[in-house]
Amino acid sequence: MTAPFQGKRVLDLSAFAKQKPHAIATAMASKILASLGAEVHRPLPPQGDPFDDWGPFLPDGQSALARFLLVGRTDSAAIAWQNDANFDAAIGDTACVMNIQARFRLRISVFGTGEDPPMTELGLLALSGVLDAVRAKDGTPYRLAGHQAAYAAGLAAFTTVAAGLRSRCVDLADVSLFDVNCWLNWKAAATVVLFGSAAAQRDREQRSDWRTMQARDGYVALVYMNKDWPALRDLIGDPRLLEPRFATQKSRGEHMQDLNMIMSEWFAQRTRSEITAAAQARRIPIGPVLSPSELLQNPQYKARRFMMPDGTPRIPILWDGVAEPWKTAEGALNG
Repeated sequence: MTAPFQGKRVLDLSAFAKQKPHAIATAMASKILASLGAEVHRPLPPQGDPFDDWGPFLPDGQSALARFLLVGRTDSAAIAWQNDANFDAAIGDTACVMNIQARFRLRISVFGTGEDPPMTELGLLALSGVLDAVRAKDGTPYRLAGHQAAYAAGLAAFTTVAAGLRSRCVDLADVSLFDVNCWLNWKAAATVVLFGSAAAQRDREQRSDWRTMQARDGYVALVYMNKDWPALRDLIGDPRLLEPRFATQKSRGEHMQDLNMIMSEWFAQRTRSEITAAAQARRIPIGPVLSPSELLQNPQYKARRFMMPDGTPRIPILWDGVAEPWKTAEGALNG
């Protein structure tokens, strides 16, 4: 079977991006295209690869972010990429993409159509309202781990370039980092449109039930909806949970300290696997919190071949149960 984008040449200009969110989004889009067969070229500026200086860092000093994002690129040292008109697509920020002769160009900017003020990922999450969705009781927002803002924009960039490559059109397309993150927080935007204000208080009451519980051998993530409460209550089986103070989502939030004390006794007596199996039997969304080493041995990840032998994640796409079927059977098993 032929890879979806085999034979397509893509120019990844992430190393030349002026801002970090743009660079990561560009690299993410290119990573997916490379995993689907595209020949992705990533030239470097004279001062070297900026990704090498971005943590977290592995024990050997290499950037884990670079190792994750830059898999599958073709060495571009000898390619005159600035004057090469044979690229099927080019991805980058405004300053880079507008000077490229690729047939399909994808421009990543903060507000779209090249409007590109200075912006960090934290700024994007705050401006789009995502940080308002993740906050403590005192109202202090949490800074999310990783690069959700840029990765989401990278996925949007990939789908845009994929559509352009499949349709063989000649075009300049835009992806707005801000718009993508507003879409991630679409519920808040919708409630503002419908009700005049975000339903932040209601959402916080719902999330008051979401927490991490300590098991006998680690932790489990307890994320459940109001409709799941009867099943969870019956699973734990403590008669105190039948009291009126725990009858509604709002009242459970008001008595969260007592609720945690009752539930923690049940969780602490059982292993993560015991809790997960019991919860799955009742269709309650509870799952174990796994360490990095445990993820490498996770049956689901192994079945999907999500991790390569060295621990680098890959795009877990299967055709008829086969990972990357355009490779040889041996290559698919090894990669």
